[in-house]
Amino acid sequence: MEFRELTVEEMARGYTFSKERREYSCIFCGETFSEGRIYDKDDRLITAEQAVREHVLEAHDGAFGGLINLERQVSGLTDVQKNVLSGMYRQISNNDIGLEMGISSATVRTHKFNIQKMKREARILLAVLENIENEELRAEREHLAAMMEERKRERDYHEEAPVERSVTGNSLHPFFTQFYLK
Repeated sequence: MEFRELTVEEMARGYTFSKERREYSCIFCGETFSEGRIYDKDDRLITAEQAVREHVLEAHDGAFGGLINLERQVSGLTDVQKNVLSGMYRQISNNDIGLEMGISSATVRTHKFNIQKMKREARILLAVLENIENEELRAEREHLAAMMEERKRERDYHEEAPVERSVTGNSLHPFFTQFYLK
């Protein structure tokens, strides 16, 4: 399975569900669990979805562990960023992260700030790409553009239309209609 085809939610869960095949698949190793089948796990009977969740946790140290251990060319994360993120995941202090990495807590804070900046930028990029790739958004955008163009044409037509400025048949006060104004 290609990571570029997965949604953010699927990556965060660590598995996908195929309605056509009616099966859950681990995104890291591809192991599948068939819907409707009951799995025996440690003398417990569990559903396919619970089986894939437990598999991701046990085999890959959860979705976080599987994602953080991806190669840099896939994840885009440096080793330093991975170490800071691992510390954040374990909810340890900046001091302790710094001690583990051999850097100051101020440097850890800087790395955290840069990671949050990357998050904001990634969210904007995802929204921009959604506007490019989503057919419904594209159709709505084209429909609105056509409506606005039609309104503009109507407005231009009314602005260009000649205005008659006749004084004959003036419906103003009778005083103004008594005089011939030419």
